[in-house]
Amino acid sequence: MAWVAELRAPAAATASDRHRSAINDRAASHGTAPANEAEMMISVVPRFSLHQHVRRAAGRLLVAATLLAVAAPSAMAQRAGRQPEALRGSRASVEKMYDFARRHRYAFYLTPSTLDDAIASGKLVPLIGDENYELARGVAFSYATLEVREFVTQFARQYVAACGVPLTVTSAARPMSRQPRNANPHSVHPTGIAVDFRRPYPGPCLTWVRSALAQLEARGFVEATEEHHPVHLHLAVLQSPNTRVRLPDLTNGIVVARQVSPTPTVIASVTPAKTNGVTTPAAAPATTPNGSTRERVYLVRQGDTLWDVAQRAGVSVRALAAANKRSTRSVLRPGTMLTLPDIDTR
Repeated sequence: MAWVAELRAPAAATASDRHRSAINDRAASHGTAPANEAEMMISVVPRFSLHQHVRRAAGRLLVAATLLAVAAPSAMAQRAGRQPEALRGSRASVEKMYDFARRHRYAFYLTPSTLDDAIASGKLVPLIGDENYELARGVAFSYATLEVREFVTQFARQYVAACGVPLTVTSAARPMSRQPRNANPHSVHPTGIAVDFRRPYPGPCLTWVRSALAQLEARGFVEATEEHHPVHLHLAVLQSPNTRVRLPDLTNGIVVARQVSPTPTVIASVTPAKTNGVTTPAAAPATTPNGSTRERVYLVRQGDTLWDVAQRAGVSVRALAAANKRSTRSVLRPGTMLTLPDIDTR
């Protein structure tokens, strides 16, 4: 019990008679006058007991717990409205993907060399990107099964229609020896049937992606999970080997909010380019029905610079910047549509 000494005026004193008598006795033994009402008196009174402190702390905790109990259902409901239950991920989801891979006898490639053997034998095919999807920088093994590549190609086409920018693939087949430390032991990335997408920023695009993946999962095309460490979308394509993938229409007539031109021409590469050792043909300028050449445009992808686009288009950086009323040092944002000047302006 904590005690505190207080100086109190006689009129306000509340000490007990027994306490006052003890003070007078001590004064008498020391040869001094006994305390009277005119003198200041020292009284020692208790302030707060330990059990009072405990009770107050417990009361605060009870109030906080009550507030959390009231707020938690509301927060969970809001979160559920943003993210479908199907994309939350669970141990059952991981086991479903793993069981599918084992049931269809997919090999779990252990090292990069065994992955190379699968590529050489045609079991895994390259993901080279096109006007609808691209590979993020740092993708070490841009290979997957044929069914995954068909899925990515078809889904990316609808992704561009809904979001207005290319889909970004951040990971594909990955040997077991190159799995991250936090990878689940039953991850199917080593088989080549899994692929990771970059998650869009919050907004209409992310809303559409979540809805589309939930629909595809409900129909048995994929098993999808929205991961948070790091943030990305993980999918396993649950299509049997040698089965042709045909996705349903997931856009539902959706129209991209930002329309640059009535019929924009997206040129992924004007000059031949090599991706993972595979050369893709150059894209020619589109023509209108009367034979005239339509304006060439380019849809900016993640990591593009004015210099990159100028090199692909065969023009100078200065001419490209002038055609788009930009500085030669301006930073490009993914999804921006650039007008490509004529090649002879270089």
